[in-house]
Amino acid sequence: MKKIKVLEIIGDATLAGAPRHLLSVLENLDTKKFALFLICPPGPLAGEVRSLRRSIDIEIVPMRSKLDSKAIKEIRSNIKEIRPDIIHIHGTRAGILGRLAVIGLRYPVIYTEHLWTKEYQLRSRISHHLQLAGLWFLDMFTTLTIAVSQAVKDFLIESQIARPEKVLVIYNGTETPKKKAKPFEDKKTIIASIGTLNEQKGMQYLIQAMPKVLREFPDSELMIIGQGPYKTELEKLIKKIKLNKEIKLTGFVKDVYDELQHVDVYVQPSVSESFGLAILQAMSMGLPIVATNTGGIPEVVTSGKTGILVEIKKPEALADGVLELLRDHAKAKRMGKLGAEDAAIKFNLKDMIIDLETVYVNMAETRS
Repeated sequence: MKKIKVLEIIGDATLAGAPRHLLSVLENLDTKKFALFLICPPGPLAGEVRSLRRSIDIEIVPMRSKLDSKAIKEIRSNIKEIRPDIIHIHGTRAGILGRLAVIGLRYPVIYTEHLWTKEYQLRSRISHHLQLAGLWFLDMFTTLTIAVSQAVKDFLIESQIARPEKVLVIYNGTETPKKKAKPFEDKKTIIASIGTLNEQKGMQYLIQAMPKVLREFPDSELMIIGQGPYKTELEKLIKKIKLNKEIKLTGFVKDVYDELQHVDVYVQPSVSESFGLAILQAMSMGLPIVATNTGGIPEVVTSGKTGILVEIKKPEALADGVLELLRDHAKAKRMGKLGAEDAAIKFNLKDMIIDLETVYVNMAETRS
């Protein structure tokens, strides 16, 4: 049986949400069915893909901006050389560059939207509307758009970026980790959050929530895992409220499960969130969740069952959610247990891979 050639393209070389999702895809696709190719910029992702020791051809293409003409030419040249059966593009930058590169080449193109929901806002109103116009234009060169949540799909349809029949929801999935957290077994309470350090992740509101938490539980510590352009602003805020000892910015951590096994409560304070892969990882570890009621988060966290959902941009609400769990350990542990069950049943990595492989096979058969 001839293998289906699948070319994956991504413009983010870090190990944040979308690259980490793609890494799990490349690690788990059936290489007996699929020949795998990857185009990505230089960075940690390429190194992690190489370490998988799977037969994956990698082409490194710097993608300096969303309209990098040199990158478009290089991607187009690679596509012509590889001659894939399917092109699967991930994220905004590659979504623009990759789809511009493929115009006129007549390959089936899948685009996964990892970012946009109705809550997501760019700082510049002009840039915001230009990017939405670009998404609408590029949909003409897209065979299928995969939305990582119903919230993403709803936004794409309501904004008239994509037609309903061209959008499919495939939730991110996670493996059941061998390690499990054991909340509230130590005297010291550790609260954690994971995410790229930018305004959309809302870490500033979580930091502002900590004084109220610490007044009642002074032995608590907040650990923020991630890196990004907003780090300096967060450091200034931590210094301003004089909580340098109680709040730690760890930077990038390769194995988040190692860190999460020592955590008691996981918090996701996002202003906008398309899905919440980090939340899913925390749930799979058996941690109770406090998160904002935004984007795809309510599809992952069932309020009152696996966690507590609060309003966005409300430090007081975040603090109250954390305090509710810290005051009632039995309730928190129950939520953590139910969350781990939900992660294993509703957001299983094997199911996600099966769904994606089915899309690839059907698209390849239609093309042939």
